[in-house]
Amino acid sequence: MGWEIMEGEWPDFKGRIFKKRPKNLVEILENTVNNSPDLIGFICNERKLTFKEFDQRSNRIAAGFKKYHVKKGDRVSLLLGNGLEFPLCFFALMKLGAIAVPLNTRFKGEELSYEINHSGSKLLVLDEEYWPNIDPVRKDLKTVERIFFNGQEVPEGVLSFVELNESQEILEKVRLDETDDAAIMYTSGTTGKPKGAVLYHRGLIASAMQVSDFIAYEPKDRIICVAPLFHATGLAMIMLSHIFSGIPCVYMRTFKVKDFLEIMSSEKITKTIGVINIIWLMINHPEFDRYDFSSFKVAMFGGSPAAEEMVKGILNKLPHLKISVGYGLTESHGIVSTTSYEDALRKIEAAGQLLPLVEARIVDDEGKELAPNRVGEITLKSPAITKGYWRNPEATQATITKGWLHTGDIGKLDDEGYLYILDRKKDMINRGGEKIYSLEVENVISRHPKVLEVAVVGVPDKFFGEAVKATIVLRTGQTAAEEEFKNFCSGQLADYKVPKYIEVLDSLPRNPAGKVIKGELKYIRK
Repeated sequence: MGWEIMEGEWPDFKGRIFKKRPKNLVEILENTVNNSPDLIGFICNERKLTFKEFDQRSNRIAAGFKKYHVKKGDRVSLLLGNGLEFPLCFFALMKLGAIAVPLNTRFKGEELSYEINHSGSKLLVLDEEYWPNIDPVRKDLKTVERIFFNGQEVPEGVLSFVELNESQEILEKVRLDETDDAAIMYTSGTTGKPKGAVLYHRGLIASAMQVSDFIAYEPKDRIICVAPLFHATGLAMIMLSHIFSGIPCVYMRTFKVKDFLEIMSSEKITKTIGVINIIWLMINHPEFDRYDFSSFKVAMFGGSPAAEEMVKGILNKLPHLKISVGYGLTESHGIVSTTSYEDALRKIEAAGQLLPLVEARIVDDEGKELAPNRVGEITLKSPAITKGYWRNPEATQATITKGWLHTGDIGKLDDEGYLYILDRKKDMINRGGEKIYSLEVENVISRHPKVLEVAVVGVPDKFFGEAVKATIVLRTGQTAAEEEFKNFCSGQLADYKVPKYIEVLDSLPRNPAGKVIKGELKYIRK
């Protein structure tokens, strides 16, 4: 977009940042309201709001929060699905200088109560459909003073969400700094309880601007939000970027392939951001050819590997589509690298080149920087690295060293500056001392003509420590024996990388962000 980049310096960071940038998230909305007040910016089913209407409603909700004593620095938990209430509440909290705590809508009682209590949330706002997950642990919510219920049948002792909309108080501006905290996003706990990554105004603005810069939004663009809003992709990369750029967004409550086809076509969606599996399922739907996707121009993929067969299959069905594969994580406020459209196939195994504000180093176990094409842990530095984990100084110290974020991802940088993600540290398979990267095996199996999807994990083995297991989803109408896949792999992989176990399922288990939940595959079915 031609935005000027400058060197910035704060107590926690020194480096590149966009020169002309909003200084807080409220400015993002204010700028768009000033430029496009009457443009419809928010669509969910039959509900539509212009940017001006959205701003006014979030003002009323902010006044409602203030009535219940929410002030700068207070935490408020949001158990809200993909709909208009989430962005409305989020911006209402930003206007008070409060901190939003988006909760995973698939979590159950104890999982939810832990994050609510750990964050010290003063209020909880939730959609009606999630009440059964909160009701059993309601008495365990030690810090929550009031619960606001978005639905018709308001339970006893709980307040209606409508009460937050009724205040007529004129909202006074709260002084906000770009280093103020904005959200606490809990990351999945692989070795214990989830950790709350602290996201702040500067980082979220940088992420929204970098997405807007690369994807180059134009006034005619329309985007769809399928990624959950409690995830950095949904919140920072989609919600904040479309508001920053002043373009409409269709919020899809629940992903169903047929509904997605209809929305993409009828709403003339031009650009998408999310996991590749969403578009892969779309093009493989039996009714795909009935719909018009001529408006669909750009797809940014991340969150899970983009296998070559998937990218080629998508381009075969949508030859006019520009594809970019990227990489990011919660602790970096989302995106850090993207592949140029021209290199979508030439660099199919890469996760892109670093975005303008990001630095990366590949380091060994001692933290020493490695040369290009050497494999090690990916570390990142940018103005959008988390401050750390909420109330967890030990985890913060272990993850961030002198401003460098240790991602836990194994990868490399090539001679052209392209980043490659080979595995998560925890997903790398160690078979008798031989390191096996699951992505390498997945890429081979995905080329088999009968395979729709595949996930590879390590499972316990009494002789070698771990063995390779592949879980496969077949294309419609296909059948295959285990040996067919093992023989296919034997022709393209070293013998120790060939899966010892093959399991065929109807679908792969996924989290709301679309990532495969590999932990659920790490067993051997008797």
